Order: sequence, then C-alpha cells, then structure tokens
Amino acid sequence: MKVTTERLENCQVNVIVEMDAADVDKQLRQTARTISRSYNVPGYRRGKAPYHAVVRIFGKEAIQQQMLEEHGQELYEQALEEVEFKPYEVGELQDVEWDPFRMTILLPIEPEVDLGEYRAVRVPYVPDPVSEEDVQEQLEDLQHEQGQWVPVERPAAWEDEVVLDFEAKVGDKLIMSREGHELVLEDGAMVPMPGFHEEIVGLAPGETKTFTLTVPEGDVEEDLVGQDATVTATLHTVREEDLPPLDDEFAQMVGDYDTLDALRATIREGLESTAREQAESEYLDKVLDAMIESAAKLEYPPQAVDREIDLTLSQMERSLAAQGIQLNTFLNMIGKTREAYRDDIRPSAESRLRKRLVLNEIAQQEGLEADPEALEAQIERLVEMAGPNADEMREMLEGPEARQSIADDLVIEQAQELVTQIGKGEAPPLEKKEAEEGAEPASGVEEEEEPAAETDLHEEAGSEAEEQEPGEAAEEEEAD
Repeated sequence: MKVTTERLENCQVNVIVEMDAADVDKQLRQTARTISRSYNVPGYRRGKAPYHAVVRIFGKEAIQQQMLEEHGQELYEQALEEVEFKPYEVGELQDVEWDPFRMTILLPIEPEVDLGEYRAVRVPYVPDPVSEEDVQEQLEDLQHEQGQWVPVERPAAWEDEVVLDFEAKVGDKLIMSREGHELVLEDGAMVPMPGFHEEIVGLAPGETKTFTLTVPEGDVEEDLVGQDATVTATLHTVREEDLPPLDDEFAQMVGDYDTLDALRATIREGLESTAREQAESEYLDKVLDAMIESAAKLEYPPQAVDREIDLTLSQMERSLAAQGIQLNTFLNMIGKTREAYRDDIRPSAESRLRKRLVLNEIAQQEGLEADPEALEAQIERLVEMAGPNADEMREMLEGPEARQSIADDLVIEQAQELVTQIGKGEAPPLEKKEAEEGAEPASGVEEEEEPAAETDLHEEAGSEAEEQEPGEAAEEEEAD
C-alpha cells in the first residue's frame, strides 16, 4: 500500500491510498468468498462458489462496494499511521478509483496558529465616563420606586396611570376586550394598539369615548391586519404619581445614608464599577481582535466552525430545556429551520473559535497551567453551589475528565487576564523556559479531540450492495 498526501487550503489534506493490483484482487476474492457464504449462488454449495460465479450473480461493483465496507476502515487507519499530519476530525471519503485502485480521503488537520509578536499589541483602554446625568437618572429611578399613585379628579394627562374598560371591533367581530385595565399613558406607546394612549389623554373619569384605530400585526387574524377597528373606552380612574423630594430624608429612607450627597456618591461608585466591568469585557474582545488582525497565521478547517456551531446549539438546547422549551419549538417561534439558524450563528461561532485559538496559543507560549489550589477551590465552589446534590456533584467533578475541563477553564481565564495586560502594556516579562524533551503541553490548553480513526468510510462509498450482509472474513484465497 502506498500513501501520499496533498496539502489543501484551510488546514485540510487529501490522503491518497493506492494498492497494487494483486493486493486488490486478493481482497476482492476474499470478499467474494464472504458473499458466497452468506448468499446462495445457483449451482454451488454455500461458500464454494468460485470468484467468477459470484461476479456473474452479484456484479463486480457490488463486490467492490462490499470490499470497501469490510476493509475501508482498516485502510484508513493504516493510512493515518503513515501521514505526518495530526487529524482534527474524522476523514471523509471523497473518491475511489478501481483501475488502478486509488482511494482519496479528505482529512481535516489541526489548526495552525502563529501570533507573531503578539506581546507588542497595544489597544487604548478608555472606559466610558459616568456623567452627572447618569447619576441623576438612577437617582430618579429610585425616586419613582418610592413614589405612590394618587387618585385625582381631572382629565387624564401624559404620565398618568389610568384604569379603564375597552373593547375593539372590526365590523361585528370582537378582536380585543379588557375590564379594569391599568396602564400608564406614554407618548408613542404601541400597546394595546398604536394611537390608543393619544385618544385617552384628555378623557375624564366616568367618560366614554369611541374612536377608530388601524389594526396592527399581532395576535389577530391576518386578514384583519390594516383594517379599521372601532374602539370604545370608558375611563374609571386617573392617578398621578406623587414623588418624594430628593433630599437627605429621601436618602435615609432608601438606605443607610445620612445625606443625599452620600447616596449620590454610592450611586456613582456603582455605575463606575459597572462601567469598568463592561469596559473590561469589551476590551478583551478588542485586544483579541487586534491579535487576530496582526497574527502571522491563523488557519483552521471548516469542520472546526461546524464543531463550534454544534457546541453553541447544544448549550442553547440545555438552556432552553431548563425553561421547559425544546429547541425545535424555539426555532418554530422565530420562523427558522435548524439549517437556517446554523447559518445565522455561523459568523459569531467562527469569531469565538478564532479568539479561543488565540487564547490557547498564548497559554502554550506563556506556559500557563492551572494552579492545584485554585483547581481544588473551584471544585469546592461548584460543589457548594449544588446544595442538596452536593455529593453527586462532588463525585462527578472528581472524575479525570471533569477535573481537566475545570483546569482548562482556569487556564483560559489566566490567558484572558494576560491578554488584557498585554493590550494595556502592563504584562509581566515573559520568563524564558528551557524546552524539556518530551514535555507535555500546559494543562488545559489542548482541546479534547474525537478519535480520528473511528469513522465508517464505507458510508460515503455508495450503496450498490446494500442488500448484502457481510459474512465472515475469508481465510483463504479463492481461485477461478
């Protein structure tokens, strides 16, 4: 058997397997013997039919297909042992030629990342400032929380709360009806119908008003959308908001503050903390984007993006399941097929993949490892969060795969912190470490891989012999 490779773009390789005619003929004859043991060949006892008789009954293409089903996986595994590339995903059979025998397998290989001078990347770090208007807005939100709605005997005005009954009809068809409905009158509001609030402003308690509005899209029959609806509303109550004054007494009422200035200072501190957290999160993405832009090489197979999309959908499916919603139900709600939704999330999935490749490479380059004490502390935190299921959680987390997953997360967190330090020019110097022969990569850096030699290549080879069942492997060569 001869194995050659052809390097393609985007971390893919064509693996080409060639076999001598004599070896192919031998395997075809062994396959024919297997077929003759499983099926009757007229004129011969089972297992005794010569090769030419099996070919005459079943056809040579069926025997070739059966040979691939029986020996294709073995050929694939042998070929992987001879190539210099590390598989990223299982290979995919592309083509088979028989005269002479030539099998071509498309093999995705490991991503290749060269970040170049990544420690020279600099990105300005400028958190959004907190203004006096921001502080005042949150202070007024607190004021509204402490306010009360007080009934008044006057016509309704903007920002009042009203209680009313109303119904809407298109012709004789009732499309909406409410009793004792409460709402705050807001300019431009779209609920319950566009223009409804404007019609209620100026209406006094006890008054009834009939007016016409256009039926919007929503929970109505499609043929009613755009038609005129006759709305009749009876106003019962008007309330205005009574707000406490913003003074020292108000500050003492909402918390442990002596003065309004002390409350303002606390609000500002909280807003600045939130702004810093938001800025840090956005800053990490900005630096990673800059490192991707300056990278000398960042290549990966298309299958890596598909894997990222699968991971995203799996996480989303678990999140929806926790809310009692199936993924297919969600997709129906937004009017998307699974394939269409995969296309929608592909750009964001590819962006996450590229950033994770950068973080993994930095972790390797910097020799980052999970601190054993931090690992144990994280496990304890997760166990404590499990509450009554703590024992089951501990048992699960003590497994080697779970521990490695937690260690991987801790390493990535270190890499993320280092990336922000690099972008700001605050990273500590990179320690020069002598390479040790046979050294293992940093804990938690390499992603877990699926076994590369477990694919059934015959699934790609056609279906001419699907009605045949594979029999025992022949132990001797059949002569004509």
